[in-house]
Amino acid sequence: ERRVAERNLREQEGTLRAILDSAVDAIVVIDDHALIRIFNGAAERMFGYSSEEAVGQNVNLLMPSPWREEHDAHVRRYLETGERRVIGVGREAQGLRKDGTTFPAHIAVSEVDLGNRRLFAGILRELGTSGSAGAGN
Repeated sequence: ERRVAERNLREQEGTLRAILDSAVDAIVVIDDHALIRIFNGAAERMFGYSSEEAVGQNVNLLMPSPWREEHDAHVRRYLETGERRVIGVGREAQGLRKDGTTFPAHIAVSEVDLGNRRLFAGILRELGTSGSAGAGN
């Protein structure tokens, strides 16, 4: 029974990873310390970082100034007050690629409550391009 449950869990994890990696839009999931936990293939193409380079880094790595310097304070304020500025609302933002170039993107952020911890999932689409995240760049 335990082996069946473990096999089912591995299958579910594999399915979720396949969905994340096949998504057209960039998906970046952070924890409540603003550290990147998931960075899908479209995010790799959009930002120029591999998942290995991005996971564990502060998400402000992907933001130009002044947003880079302000982001952690926004996360802290949300966690302390519940005041939403981005969560649940799509908006335009600027992204920062590994090569230092910036680009406009639409971002939608949702909160994932796991009971004992919270994650924040950002779905990004580069603006001004025809096709998937970073296509043609």
